[in-house]
Amino acid sequence: MSHADGRTDVTTRAMRGEDASDLFEIYNQPAFRFGTLALPYESFEAVKKWAEPRSPRDLHLVAELNHRVVGAAALRPFYGRRAHAAEFWLAVHEDFMGSGIGSRLLAEMIDTSDNWLNINRIEMTVFTDNDRAIALYRKFGFEIEGTHRAASFRNGAFADVHCMARVRFPRTM
Repeated sequence: MSHADGRTDVTTRAMRGEDASDLFEIYNQPAFRFGTLALPYESFEAVKKWAEPRSPRDLHLVAELNHRVVGAAALRPFYGRRAHAAEFWLAVHEDFMGSGIGSRLLAEMIDTSDNWLNINRIEMTVFTDNDRAIALYRKFGFEIEGTHRAASFRNGAFADVHCMARVRFPRTM
C-alpha cells in the first residue's frame, strides 16, 4: 500500500548481509548511542560483527521502508537451564522514532518467541531515563524487576539501568 507522500508500508523480514550499511548508519546515530552501550566511532566491521547472529537459534529482523532498513532487532535465546529465556536488542533509525517501527519489531519477536521458540522469559536492561523505550516495553507486558545503579558510563556520567522482563507461563494441556 502506498501513501500520498510516496512511502510504502514497512515490511518486516529476516536480516541479510546487505543490510550492514543501513545498520551501520543507525548504530552511529546519537540517539542509538545514548540509549545503548554503543561507543562513538565504531568501525563498519565492528558493527557488522555485532549484528551477526551468535547462534543458529538467534532471530534477527529488520523493518524495511522503500528498500531501506529503518529498524532492526535481535532475539538471542540462552542455553541449558536458561533455554526458556532470551535477551534482545532493538534499534530504530532516528528519523522514524515514534512511528510504530519499534512496536512492530517487538511484536514480531514476541510472536516468534511465544509460538515458535517456546521462550517464556524475555529480558533486557534499559536506561532509567529512556522513557520512550520503557513505555514500549510496558505496552508489551514487560515489567521492571530491579535497578542497577551506575551500571554504565555514558556521556561523562554514570547511568542507572532497569532490568525488565516479560514472563509468559506455559499453557497447560
